[in-house]
Amino acid sequence: MQFELHGFKSFDELLAFHCAPALAGIKPANLVSCPTISMPVVAPLLTVYTEQFADRGIAFEVLCHCTARTLILVYQPRQLEALLQEQEVSCYLKELGYKTDSVRSLLRQLGGRVSCSNDFPHEIGIFLGYPLADIKGFIENKGQNCKCSGYWKVYDDVEHARCLFDAYNKCRDRLLKAVAEGVPLHLAAASF
Repeated sequence: MQFELHGFKSFDELLAFHCAPALAGIKPANLVSCPTISMPVVAPLLTVYTEQFADRGIAFEVLCHCTARTLILVYQPRQLEALLQEQEVSCYLKELGYKTDSVRSLLRQLGGRVSCSNDFPHEIGIFLGYPLADIKGFIENKGQNCKCSGYWKVYDDVEHARCLFDAYNKCRDRLLKAVAEGVPLHLAAASF
C-alpha cells in the first residue's frame, strides 16, 4: 500500500528512515510520529508488521495518540528490558516516579506522560537507548551547552556517541536503499 506520509512514499520508507537501528537490532528502540489522520491506513500495517517482525523479536506499539499525531515505538523487547533493568537506569526511573515492573507497564507510564504533558518527558531518551549521562546533561543544561549532537545531544562521551551516530546512519542508508529497490522492509531488516 502506497501513500504520502511526511514526504515518504510508503510506510516502509518512513520506518526505514526513522527506525532502522531498532529494526536492525543495534538499538533498543526508535520512535516515529505519524499524523493521526493517517492511522486508518497505518493501524492495519502495524498489525502486519507485528506478525512479520515477531520472529526477529521486534514490537510495534502506539505510545500515545492525540488529534494531531500518533507516536509509534518500534522496539526490541528483550534489549529494552535489559536496559531498563540496569540498576542506574532503574533507580533513575524510580526517582522520576515510574513504578518499575514490566516493560509494558513502563511503556504505558511513559505514554501517559507523553500524552498528559505540555513538556515532552526527556526520560524518553532512556527508552530510546540514549546514554543516561547525556539525558541527565540535557535536563540539567536545559538542552544547551552540549559537546555535539546527532541522534541526541551529547554531554558525556563524544567519541562513543559519534561512533553510534555513524552506525545508525549506515544502517538507515542501507535499509532505505533496499526499500527503494523494492525489498519489503521485513526482508531488508532481516539482512542485518
